[in-house]
Amino acid sequence: MGALTVQEPESVDYRDIPRKLKTEYQYPSDSKVHKLRNQLSVLLAGVQRPAVDMQALMTDAANLILRQFSLTQVCIAMKNDEGIYRYKVLAGCKPDVVAAMRKLEYSYEQVSDNTIYKGYMISKYTKLFLAEDNPWPDNEKETYDLPSLIGMSRRSLYDFVEGDYTNVFILGRNDETLGWIEFNSTTTRKLLDAPSIQWIEFIGQIIAVAASFKGQGGKEGP
Repeated sequence: MGALTVQEPESVDYRDIPRKLKTEYQYPSDSKVHKLRNQLSVLLAGVQRPAVDMQALMTDAANLILRQFSLTQVCIAMKNDEGIYRYKVLAGCKPDVVAAMRKLEYSYEQVSDNTIYKGYMISKYTKLFLAEDNPWPDNEKETYDLPSLIGMSRRSLYDFVEGDYTNVFILGRNDETLGWIEFNSTTTRKLLDAPSIQWIEFIGQIIAVAASFKGQGGKEGP
């Protein structure tokens, strides 16, 4: 009997990923509505309190997103009074990644400059960054979750490869960028689907509303 030949799957064009997500974004599914309803109600209740604890709210939001969408890590960055963005919540991250990300800070110019962080706008709120475009500056390489996997080939439009990440921007009045929710892959090493991204955008809007209360008696937290 002759030896069996295992045919390697063909590589895919990574530039098809933004097109696929944009198409899915236009035709969302309602499959997560019932699971999310109670959890979102808890977040909304936090916004309605007389004193909004932003740190607690963002921590709850990150943990909700982490569990509900089976992600490996979820981070939330917010702008401080000096106009600098820093990570405030790091859910699911390894200790060395937490330490590295705590050191990072960004100006609005850095965040908005696509030549520094090349990505693809999937919607008004969401920007996708793909490893093939090398979207990480050298000083951020230590924030990789699994650096040993850098450079692996992408075999499917659904596959996550080390270096991919997604930012869901938290927009305030007049579309001011207050911060963003950042995540990488699902626990099965896949990119998150468009309907799930839409739910995270909604959670980002809840955070934006809460942030608007900071100057009205709310507290930001540590």
